[in-house]
Amino acid sequence: MTERRTLRIEISTPQAAMEAFAQTWERLERGEAVSPVESIGFESLSEMLSTLTATRWELIQAVKRRGPTPIADLIDAVEHDGAPGRTDVGALVDLGILEIDERQCVFVPWDEIDLRVPLAA
Repeated sequence: MTERRTLRIEISTPQAAMEAFAQTWERLERGEAVSPVESIGFESLSEMLSTLTATRWELIQAVKRRGPTPIADLIDAVEHDGAPGRTDVGALVDLGILEIDERQCVFVPWDEIDLRVPLAA
């Protein structure tokens, strides 16, 4: 059985990300087991929301439901006109939320996406 893959998307300053990396590095140097964490960080909620728009979430969900799908078919399925849909797919691929396989089909490599938004600084 394959292990479930979770992508963590969070609000985090670059300093906090570097501190987490340093802590992980120190644990590895001590020989401790470290579970891999695949994550994307945004500096603010507004940055996250402007990047991960409602349209892009619809695209992620459509790809997950359909499985690996050629880009043109995907855009038709979610009723985008060509250019914005392609831009959205490209942005999500650049972030690592979507991937493209050897057949040039787009797919979601994650079983779940964990959004983390801190309520206090």
